[in-house]
Amino acid sequence: MLSGWTTNVARTKNLRVMNKIIFGVEKIDKCSGTAYALGYGGAVPFVAFVVMQWHGYQLTQGGVSLMYFYGSVILSFLGATHWGYILAMADRAEVKNLAARLIIGVIPSLIAFFSILFDELDRLLIIGSSFIFIYVIDSILFRQENIPNWFLPLRFRLTVIVASCFLCSIVLLIV
Repeated sequence: MLSGWTTNVARTKNLRVMNKIIFGVEKIDKCSGTAYALGYGGAVPFVAFVVMQWHGYQLTQGGVSLMYFYGSVILSFLGATHWGYILAMADRAEVKNLAARLIIGVIPSLIAFFSILFDELDRLLIIGSSFIFIYVIDSILFRQENIPNWFLPLRFRLTVIVASCFLCSIVLLIV
């Protein structure tokens, strides 16, 4: 009986350690679990595009890669977190001090839109590096706010995956 209990304690401890390594938090609830599933699911196309490119599949449609288009959509989506944060605080007086966050929330979509003016390689460089840039801004601004503890670890892990995929795509395009 005691060995069964110690086995369960060890299993729980191992699960918490794995959750900390993989997810950045020790306990996964329904909301954070859903966020991680959707986040990692959203990263699958980036990985798939790199694998397809590695195996020689043509990822271009009129000279513009699917990696670029999907990256532009997701990059635009990242600005919405700032708007959502402001909207969640709509009844608080401190919203006046956070109006600049609305501007910050539009920057990713403007970068994505204006990157169309560049050639294929530069587009990939712009969009890929913008994921890192936006993560740095998010980590500075959201670190000081009352947000769920899973948000920044999730953003970091997804940024590493996406930026790595863009880097691989750029290298494969050059070679």
